[in-house]
Amino acid sequence: MENAKMQKFRAGDIIMREGQTYDEMYKVVSGSVEVYIRYGEKDEHLIGIYSKSKCFGEMSVLSEQASIYTVVAFDEVLLMRITKDYLEEFIRNNPRNAIDIMKNMVHTTAVMQKNIGLLLDDLYDKNDTNKRRTEEIRQKIMQYSASGLHYTP
Repeated sequence: MENAKMQKFRAGDIIMREGQTYDEMYKVVSGSVEVYIRYGEKDEHLIGIYSKSKCFGEMSVLSEQASIYTVVAFDEVLLMRITKDYLEEFIRNNPRNAIDIMKNMVHTTAVMQKNIGLLLDDLYDKNDTNKRRTEEIRQKIMQYSASGLHYTP
C-alpha cells in the first residue's frame, strides 16, 4: 500500500495550507483536525472539526487546484495519506468514505458561496473608500472563483 501511508501530527501542526497545491488527501484514523478559512488572519473562520473516519483535502486532489482551506491538528492525530494515484482504490475499499467526501465538498462549497457573498457585500459597501482593502477582497474573490466556485447574486 505504497500510496496510502500513515502520518502522525502533533497538536498545532499545520497539515495543509490554504493556497498551496497538494496531490494527496487524508483520512483521520485517530485524533481530530480543525479546518479553517484564512487561518491566522484577522477574519479567520473555523469551518469544521473532523475526527475519526472523516476525510479532507479531496477538493485539491480532485480539482488539481490550490487548497481552499488550512487544516491544523487539534490534538495528536494519526492520518492516512491518500495520493491521487491511490484515490480510486481507496474509494473502492472504503465506499462509505465516498459519501463523506461528497458531503465535505458540498459543505465546503456552501461555505465558500457564503464567503463570496460576504466579500462582495463588503466590497460594495467599501467601494473606493479604501483601495488597498478593496484589492484584498477582490483577490480573495478571485481565489474562490479560481476554485470553480461561482457567486450568483
